[in-house]
Amino acid sequence: MADHQFQPLENIGLCFSGGGYRATFFALGVVSYLDHLVYKDQSLLKSVKAISTVSGGTLLGVAFAKALQKEDYNFKTFFKSFYNTFTPKNDTLLENAIAKLEDDNVWKTHPHKKRSLINAFALTYAEMPVFSGDFEYFNKASIKGLEQVCFNATDFSFGLTYRFQNQGFFGNSPLYNGNRKEVDALRGKVQLGDVIASSSCFPLGFEPLVFPDDYFKDQNTQDYKNLKGLDCYINGVGIMDGGIADNQGIGSMMKINDRMKGKLDLIMVNDVGSYKMVPWQQDTAEIGKTSTVQKAVNKVLQYFTIKPIYWITLVIGLIIIIANSYFETEDKAWTAPYIIGSIITGIGLTMTILGLLAAVIKGFTLSKLKNLFRKNVPEPLLDDILTFQKLDITLVQRMLTDRATSAVKMINDVFLKQMRRLNYDLFYSKSSLNHKRLTSTVYKLNGQETPYTKGTYNDAIKPKPTKSLKSVCLTASETPTTLWWDKTDIEKNRMDTLIACGHFTTCYELMDYILSLKKEASSGITDFKALDTLYEALEKDWKAFNKNPLWLTEQLK
Repeated sequence: MADHQFQPLENIGLCFSGGGYRATFFALGVVSYLDHLVYKDQSLLKSVKAISTVSGGTLLGVAFAKALQKEDYNFKTFFKSFYNTFTPKNDTLLENAIAKLEDDNVWKTHPHKKRSLINAFALTYAEMPVFSGDFEYFNKASIKGLEQVCFNATDFSFGLTYRFQNQGFFGNSPLYNGNRKEVDALRGKVQLGDVIASSSCFPLGFEPLVFPDDYFKDQNTQDYKNLKGLDCYINGVGIMDGGIADNQGIGSMMKINDRMKGKLDLIMVNDVGSYKMVPWQQDTAEIGKTSTVQKAVNKVLQYFTIKPIYWITLVIGLIIIIANSYFETEDKAWTAPYIIGSIITGIGLTMTILGLLAAVIKGFTLSKLKNLFRKNVPEPLLDDILTFQKLDITLVQRMLTDRATSAVKMINDVFLKQMRRLNYDLFYSKSSLNHKRLTSTVYKLNGQETPYTKGTYNDAIKPKPTKSLKSVCLTASETPTTLWWDKTDIEKNRMDTLIACGHFTTCYELMDYILSLKKEASSGITDFKALDTLYEALEKDWKAFNKNPLWLTEQLK
């Protein structure tokens, strides 16, 4: 790697984490504050050369990167357009996606897409002006404003980060396996709506998309056939939430920096991932003496068979009809017994036929379930699971509940937090990034003691965060991980508080960063004139934020 002389804030890489709308609008706050700042006679946002985004952060990342490509690009125009698209009054993302899922005509018009909630979201994104278009916007030979973009997802073939990026591997290297030409031929044709959906479809809430099947409407082109003919793509590759492998986009940004030969002077990780985790709680329901699983199942299954009462009813009806017919030959037949006999015969025949069908369906279903059970349950667990049939139903219910809730907790909390720690360990252990990294978290200034901040602030930064600033930050940091605004979000004005939190947190972290550079001789900086000028502007803004945390948000709206 060629040496690059460190020039503070000259070339910036921005990482935007996942976290639903919490991530989206904290990120909007970050970029809008960087645009507001002036450094060396130009907006600091112009120093941003690369972005790496995940999930909710990808909504902002794609829209911003696309806006930069327009001839008439103006950040304040972009801000208003993006902001107005997602105000609670105008935000119809979820509503439109559900409507598409239910509309048969949508799927007839897009037969290449599997009918699923995430594809409904992908189609909705694609129709929104801020997201419409394809990846050709970011062609490395013609991209404006940025050099490299990377929108992160996760593949379900190797469990690796799947990168929608304009340089480097599009996807991941094992899937290329020497077939880069076939993938790159279609890179520019991927819809931005599909990119956003791929990055933001979180586990349990959504299902994966399938690449390339769900991504290209015209599947008769030679380029598509060439890609689909590769062994690793014949059955499609599941693509899902970027947060599974790296919810902060750190790994991708470090690879971007390597490709840029260490050109980035600052990598700024903007993270709304929570350090908090609601502890798992066991099911404490009492174990009763009701019935074993085996007895309960047998009781249900006994209804799916031909019972004696069915054919006895049929026989009785037939006897009445036959007897009445015999009496008719003796000129003694009555109409009433004939009618009654016919009704009883009809009931008996119907119950017998339904019982027969139920028995056939039961046999077929049980056979399928047994095969499914044998194929998917590991042999060492067979004995354990088979013993369930002898246990009381309430005990089995508790065991299954504990298994399910702990598995969900593992997927959505434990695993993500562990990956977060590992990626930060990697980020902060790389000596070549000394003086070139900064982490800005949504909860940094909320006044709450955390395992990472312990409620301490830089004593050199005056004033200390005021009660109003901490209150706005706390409201923002408590926003749930969703892609819609609920009643509480609207009441607490969380959209504006998140943007404001991005503003004043970025302001604070840049002040702290500049102070650390001035304190450490190893940074190699000898002329602090430009940084001092920037610090003065930051300090002025910081004082204003402490008086009114939303002043810049109100100005931009």
